Amino acid sequence: MTLHRRDFLGFGAAVLTASAWASEFPIAGKPVRIVVPAAPGGPADLMARSLSLTLTSQLKGAPIVVESKPGGATVLGANIVASSPSDGYTLLLTINSTHTQVPHLLQKLPYDPFRDFTPICQLFRAGVVICGQPSLKAQNLKELVELSKSTEAISAASAGIGTNGHLYIEMLNRIYGAKFIHVPYKGASEGQRDLQAGIVQVYFDSVSSAIPHIKSGKVKALGVTGTSRIEALPQIPSCVEMGFSELDVTGWFGVFGPGGMPSAVVDTLNRAFVEALKSQEVRRQFEPLGIELTGTSAKEFDSIVRRDYATWGKVIKNAGIKMEQ
Repeated sequence: MTLHRRDFLGFGAAVLTASAWASEFPIAGKPVRIVVPAAPGGPADLMARSLSLTLTSQLKGAPIVVESKPGGATVLGANIVASSPSDGYTLLLTINSTHTQVPHLLQKLPYDPFRDFTPICQLFRAGVVICGQPSLKAQNLKELVELSKSTEAISAASAGIGTNGHLYIEMLNRIYGAKFIHVPYKGASEGQRDLQAGIVQVYFDSVSSAIPHIKSGKVKALGVTGTSRIEALPQIPSCVEMGFSELDVTGWFGVFGPGGMPSAVVDTLNRAFVEALKSQEVRRQFEPLGIELTGTSAKEFDSIVRRDYATWGKVIKNAGIKMEQ
């Protein structure tokens, strides 16, 4: 292939531009925008705002501007970041489904989940708690799966089509031979309400939502997804501990930038987020909710995203799950 002079000059200009971004970032006082592809007041929005004060001190006083851009199963907000300059001043704080599930659930996306984003840091991970009615004749997930095989079926609810809870139900049905009838809701509160009312027998709930109901005795916890028990519910065994090794994946929140970010900028942002997660205020606010603050390196986060993308993609394909656009 012949490299023409104008191509060489263009390539050189791009390298110089990336180098300039890397050497100058962050410019003191220049705002850093964090786009949250969810409604204001939700967990991702609260996390971004909680981290903002410490981030500012880590980034030469740069003001942190949090913008909520809900819509399109997080696609709207994600696309804003994918289309932004790769200079470190526009970031995406989002949940795992944006990059590991939605690309398999929707036929068309305006971006590529890998080419158009740069992983910066996983902020936290949190499992899903399998909650059952107090009268259910099962004390853990292993007994629940066996119970489902010996009865007509067990109604198992989730917060909606394509959510973590739904995918765990599909994994249990297809890999472990459970006989759960999936009942999708349009959010966590409705599913938990109907579980307590006896309308559904089991509900795959987020840890933060389930904790108060478990502690009050209104529901009982049968297991938590992931490899280990969680600090907020130490008496509840993990799914992997009970022999369900395929349920080792968990939900998470993470930060991405646009694709092609200079490594020096990524490193600076990663250090800033890792330090922000050490804040006592952040830990006091989020650890009681049963989540594990992680603060991974960018490389570790990239590996997690790619692994989960493959895992969830297989589940979604085998179950034939699709979402309407």
